[in-house]
Amino acid sequence: MAREEIVTFEVEGEAVVGTLRLAGGNASPVVLLLHGFAGTRDELATPALGMGIFAYVAERLETLGFSSLRIDFRGSGESGGRFADTTYSCQIADCVAAMEFIAAHPAIDPSRLYLLGWSQGGLVAAVTAGQTNRPAGIALWAAVGEPAVSFPTLIGQEAYQRGLASDRPVDIQMPWGASLTLGPAFFAEVAAMDPLTHIAAYRGPAFFAEGTLDRAIAVGTAGKFAAAHRGPQELWTAPMDHAFNSGTTRETLDDLIAATAAFFTRTPAT
Repeated sequence: MAREEIVTFEVEGEAVVGTLRLAGGNASPVVLLLHGFAGTRDELATPALGMGIFAYVAERLETLGFSSLRIDFRGSGESGGRFADTTYSCQIADCVAAMEFIAAHPAIDPSRLYLLGWSQGGLVAAVTAGQTNRPAGIALWAAVGEPAVSFPTLIGQEAYQRGLASDRPVDIQMPWGASLTLGPAFFAEVAAMDPLTHIAAYRGPAFFAEGTLDRAIAVGTAGKFAAAHRGPQELWTAPMDHAFNSGTTRETLDDLIAATAAFFTRTPAT
């Protein structure tokens, strides 16, 4: 079998596409990588890495003995569906289906299945963990903890209020120049979703990472997750931006990957 292979499974009649990377040996632990808002499964390619951040994370995790599956949420990347129909609930459903898919793989130990979410993917990991209490552990990297705060900051209050007031999809101009179409259900969930409440229902180990130079997620969000969570945990901070300083160096991201893997290894699920 190739070290990496493209896999596909269906959720509500639509294809979810992912990249499976297997570590050596049988019954390996596995990390499900959940990308951020408007991202894809390989995530942002940066000069220091020479590839997408999640593609790099998957490579590093393999050297530490972890298999991984990184997926495109429906409406993103190569998966089916329209981005205009995306919601947190849809992405949570994709995450649950991905756990089911990967747990059935013969080379995977289903009792050591971990979630790792970056930014909005961290929100998805937190809510999925709270709703299912299934993951052996989770890692929230620069996770969205208060979407009604962070999303209006990202797109601007005028655009956010326009989206909330509309009963039709609206076009939103993103800070990096892209134009995205989002439906009313997405805006409704931004206003209503509380990941901190969901993380309080999760009893497994949780690793929270935050950058003191992050301008996308308010500093202190990881601490709020940690305060709400009642299981074994680690709060990890570093002077890093939202992309883990990967625009200029690999060092910070390498340290974060190593700390996350070490936490998963030494902290058994409860």
